[in-house]
Amino acid sequence: MGTSTSSSGGKAGSPFDPEWLTPEASPAGAAGGGDDAAADGEGDGGDHEPAHSDNGAETDGQAAAGEQATADEAFAPSRRFADARSKMSAALGGGGRESLRAAAKSMVTKGMGGPRRAASTMRGTAQGAGALGQFLASARDGSDPHVVDWVNRTREANLAADDLILELVKEVMPDTGSVDDESLRNAAAEALGLLYELNPDIDIFNLTDAQIHDVMAITIANDVCNRMDLQLGQTYERLRHDPQQVQLFRKDVKEYVQSEVRVVMERLGGTGLDPKRLSREVLQSAMEVFAS
Repeated sequence: MGTSTSSSGGKAGSPFDPEWLTPEASPAGAAGGGDDAAADGEGDGGDHEPAHSDNGAETDGQAAAGEQATADEAFAPSRRFADARSKMSAALGGGGRESLRAAAKSMVTKGMGGPRRAASTMRGTAQGAGALGQFLASARDGSDPHVVDWVNRTREANLAADDLILELVKEVMPDTGSVDDESLRNAAAEALGLLYELNPDIDIFNLTDAQIHDVMAITIANDVCNRMDLQLGQTYERLRHDPQQVQLFRKDVKEYVQSEVRVVMERLGGTGLDPKRLSREVLQSAMEVFAS
């Protein structure tokens, strides 16, 4: 399920979001405000409009307090994934889906700063899934000359399914060398592979909307699983379980995450949203489901 060694998580005082995230990728409002602050058990969020005096001038004390609150909420607490790992250990020890749900909730709310921040941090997941959905729709509809030309050349190559998947993922998601991009590419390849497993004779360039949505949903779900593997994977490393048992458990994790994201996609997929916007809304809603 994962693509790299698990992480011990950021140290106390480190930002929730990686340094490479651009400012516009931060959660709407100020960091940690609104529902995320409540979910994390923090006080009032720092995303309210600054208070003004009668003449419209902002008071120095209120401005300073607001700036301090925003700065404090932008940084992660100590051992932010410890509770999620503990709950994951309970699930692996026989706690079942309830413990697994609790682990996912803790990872999103405490480890990642709440559903809005989690969705923002994983925005690349939504962008990649949306680009894949857009490409598959364009291939079917013939609406993009570049895509049409690529499809025609690929059909002439008469590639086997595995090779076709690799070429498609490379075309939609160029390799940048980053761990996150590698994770996303693997997630997309797995999603397309599952499509072929269920429908061996399917024409991947002539999918229905429902099939495209399912590929997008599974891509998002797989990348969420990769994130869980990265942040909570120490649970597997520290417990003495048979490797086969661990793999069965990880399969259960993936099935759980996929089922939840698919439900969200089924609910939102019929609203007529374009693939890129749809993927963003599905990821955001899925994070809210895991945090609930």
